[in-house]
Amino acid sequence: MLNMRFFFTFCVAIFCFCSSVLYAQSPGVAPMIRLIDSGRLPESRLPAVLSLICKRGDEVDLQYIFEKTLDEKAFSPQVQLIALELLSQTFRTRKLKPAGDLTRLKRLLDSASESKDTKLQNQIIKLIGEWKVTELAADLENRLKDSSQKKLTGSIIETLAKLGGTQASSGIQLLTSSKHSKSVRVQAIRSLAGIDLKKAALAAAGYLKDATKKDNINGIIQPFLSRKNGPKLLGEAISQQKISPDIAKLALRAMLTAGRNDPTLSDPLSKAAGLDTKKEPLSKKELQLLTQEVLQKGNAARGEQIYRREDLSCYKCHAIGKAGGKIGPDLSPIGGSSPIDYLINALLLPSQAIKEAYKTRLIVDADGLQHTGIVVDEDDDRVILRDAQGKEKTIAVDDIEFEKEGDSLMPTGLTKFLTHDEFVDLLRFLSALGKDPGYTMSATPTVYRWRVFQNPPSKVTGKLFSEESVRNYLFEYAPQRWRPLYSLASGQLPVDEAKRLSKNSFVFVYAEIDVSIPGNLKIGMESDKGLILWVDNKRIGSENWGNVAVTQGKHRLLLRIDTGEYQSDRLRMTVEKGKSPAAEFSIVVGE
Repeated sequence: MLNMRFFFTFCVAIFCFCSSVLYAQSPGVAPMIRLIDSGRLPESRLPAVLSLICKRGDEVDLQYIFEKTLDEKAFSPQVQLIALELLSQTFRTRKLKPAGDLTRLKRLLDSASESKDTKLQNQIIKLIGEWKVTELAADLENRLKDSSQKKLTGSIIETLAKLGGTQASSGIQLLTSSKHSKSVRVQAIRSLAGIDLKKAALAAAGYLKDATKKDNINGIIQPFLSRKNGPKLLGEAISQQKISPDIAKLALRAMLTAGRNDPTLSDPLSKAAGLDTKKEPLSKKELQLLTQEVLQKGNAARGEQIYRREDLSCYKCHAIGKAGGKIGPDLSPIGGSSPIDYLINALLLPSQAIKEAYKTRLIVDADGLQHTGIVVDEDDDRVILRDAQGKEKTIAVDDIEFEKEGDSLMPTGLTKFLTHDEFVDLLRFLSALGKDPGYTMSATPTVYRWRVFQNPPSKVTGKLFSEESVRNYLFEYAPQRWRPLYSLASGQLPVDEAKRLSKNSFVFVYAEIDVSIPGNLKIGMESDKGLILWVDNKRIGSENWGNVAVTQGKHRLLLRIDTGEYQSDRLRMTVEKGKSPAAEFSIVVGE
């Protein structure tokens, strides 16, 4: 009897040991794996647990997640996608991938293809490239020839480039010719840049020669900016082609708004565009004369419209009233704190006037790619940079080959797109901010950050419409149609601009508030004629705007503007504390 008990205890110990080896070599991860295997973990909590395993586990722990992802009964398609995204993130930050046979990604890809799950297919294809599963290259090439796989073309081309090889290079190069669609050419050029930069530059110059204003110029320029010698090779290729001035201006704008102004590329583009390439700083006398001209002839109202122009992308980097990008400083007080000659130099030579908090870092990674941005966060494992587009990039510390302090993310040359008079007006606007009437921030909490809906459907724009249509068609049916829009420095929303972006005389805009203590709010507007207000999905009559009850959390203030009835070209919304109990809140700002 004693021997039987000993034998039973021994078997249990062996089973536990084998389970530990099979499922997790990391002791800190083993309890989480047992929790998943127990089946008691709700699906809503799975992503958080999987994330912890990816952060703490080793290759065998990652293999466990991979095995579960392959098992359609274990994870739903939504969790499968999250698990694969986490595995991808783990590879980028920790350079770890699952142990075992990774070619089984093909089985998962076949299953996702049958269910026509494009997101899942794209993520699987991305992992094939990141994990360098070269055995699946032939399968991807076959999918590239399949006309039903057009939505995957970009992902497949990018992955084939990562897998490398002369066959991949020649195959991708063929896709850059004018025989193929513009979208395929862009994708092929971007991927070819990672294999043969010189050939990619020649193909890119050919694309720019054929391009129209509607084509993806930005997508062509970006891959060269991130690679050593990329701007130089592209500039040389462009100087051998006859590119239209308009296309050259668009290409130059794409480079400048990315926070770059490499002379080897900007000079050939400026020459093709017919723009001045002069970069010398102004003399003391020239600064004085320009300062006088700004004060005497500059028009702040016209300057504000120039600031808001899409081609300058000012709002992507800078905020006014805390609404806009966080890459550069909030400009709300700049006119009251900075003399005009400082503003002139800040626009013409931004790298000479970088504030400490906005200094950039240039990092070259192990693949030779260059990344420039403001450091958002860093630790022993990774650095997170925010680039000139506001996008964040995570770079593993082990992947950093070289780093140094960089120039301003606002590149020299953005003023090339302005006439002299426009430059003077822009300077006058900046000098008025925080100082002149109409250009200072209101003491009353005012909405500066809006979202406007493009092309609203007829179901919500007629005189008669249902509340359900507003909820379903605007937020649930097409959330991607909401575009950013910002109030003027005065706090007023330009209705004509909202109408232009909306492409409809019925304009839908919304703002957001974050309530920390529930209670009542007072929503103020100068008129209610032609306006309908909803707080979240509840319509609020104008007689009740002065006292709106809100719960804790984020809330959406949705406004429908009938521009045929609304009597003003400006709209200002204020949000204050209402009657007792008054809510504590903040208006959501940022980009």
